[in-house]
Amino acid sequence: MSEQEAVGGEGSLLSPEPVTTSAWYSDEYKGVVEQKGWKEPTDVLKSYTELEKTMGGRLKMPTPESSAEEIRAFYQKTGCPENPDGYEIQVAEDAARFRDEATENELKGVAHQMGVSKQAFEAIVGKYYEHVAAQVAAGAAAGERVLREELGAGYDEGLAVAQRFAGSCSTEFMELMDTTGLGNNPIIIKEFMNLGKKTMSDNLIKGTPGDGEAGYKPQYSTSPEMYAAGEDEESVKARAYFTAKGHKY
Repeated sequence: MSEQEAVGGEGSLLSPEPVTTSAWYSDEYKGVVEQKGWKEPTDVLKSYTELEKTMGGRLKMPTPESSAEEIRAFYQKTGCPENPDGYEIQVAEDAARFRDEATENELKGVAHQMGVSKQAFEAIVGKYYEHVAAQVAAGAAAGERVLREELGAGYDEGLAVAQRFAGSCSTEFMELMDTTGLGNNPIIIKEFMNLGKKTMSDNLIKGTPGDGEAGYKPQYSTSPEMYAAGEDEESVKARAYFTAKGHKY
């Protein structure tokens, strides 16, 4: 037996016992403590203090029990203006003619009541006007294609007749045609063409003797297509005039 074994052998009273310490947390928190890297209770207190600071700066969602003042304070923190006038609508130049400020003001009131942010409301309304402008532009292009196919070489003259008739309509009526896109509808334009031809026929200055064949000359003597569709007396006479000169309808 060695001296070391004699002095402090296994089971000897002189053999050092394993030093054990009681943990400052229970086993159910062992995973959390190890994950957070806490070494002592003060580490937990420090972590909790930092959490309090972080949570204190966060918005608190309103509850059914929240007062009107608390709800309004929450909305303002999320970007809602203090009053409906705080919303400022910016519209692209090509969409400005479609603006309806009366409707905008009503929507501002609803948006403010519901706590909609300034940025969100302005973006939505601005996009709506852009969409309307794009739809009207697309309608104009589509209407032109249809009319060109139907009128062929008479498109320019026919459109000129429709535009002249439109010029005799009230400003309010033409604003409605413009802002709703109806002014680009082929059916409306053709109706204006027919009405325009009838109106011109009623106001035509009859040809003076010696002008053209049998003393007659249409007012628009270089525009035979303007008389292509009308069934009134003037259109019939004009077609005969141009046919005699070799024009084919």
